Parts: sequence; structure tokens; C-alpha cells
Amino acid sequence: MSWALDAGKIGLTALIIFAVVQVSERNTLLAAVLASVPIVSVLAMIWMNHDGQSAEEISGFAKDIAWLLIPSLLIFIVMPLLIERGWEFYPALGAGLLTTILGYFLMIQIMGKYGSVA
Repeated sequence: MSWALDAGKIGLTALIIFAVVQVSERNTLLAAVLASVPIVSVLAMIWMNHDGQSAEEISGFAKDIAWLLIPSLLIFIVMPLLIERGWEFYPALGAGLLTTILGYFLMIQIMGKYGSVA
């Protein structure tokens, strides 16, 4: 029965992404609101709880997400800025992703230095 639960998790996640894309065709602001809600994080914490992880583990997961939100914002700053300056979509997306990855690396280093990472 575990495979059925896993398939349900995958299906629900895919449905959420599909819904955001469909809504974006009609209203980009509403799609942005839906995409900005931490649905994936909330679902992950629900699945973690369902799979028997402790409240402390889930709390640590939530705290790590909070710290990693900071570098994840870089893609949403860098990519539009580059597009506005004439970059094509995919190079701007790539640069935004690279900046975000570097931001994650730096934040993880900072978190490790101050004891936030296990």
C-alpha cells in the first residue's frame, strides 16, 4: 500500500503545479499568490508527520526552510532584472538559478557556522 500513498503524493504535487500553470494563463497575480504559498513545504511536513518523524525533526525542517527562503528569493530578483535588461528567457533563468544555487551554498555555510545545520 506504500506505493499507492507515494503515487498519491506525486499526483497531488503534480496537480498543484498544473493548477498554478492553468491559473497563470488567466491571471498571473493569482497564480503568483498560489505559487508563493508554501504548499510544497506544508505537504512535506504533513507527509513527514504521517511517516512518523518527530515534531522536533519537523520543527528543524521548518526552521531550515525559513533560513533558505532568503537565497531562494534571488531567482525572483535576478531573472526579471536580466529580462528587463534585454536578456532572453532561458539565459536569464539560468543566471537566476545559478545565483540562487550560490546563495544556497553561502547560506548553508553561514547556517553551519552558527550551528543551524545538523
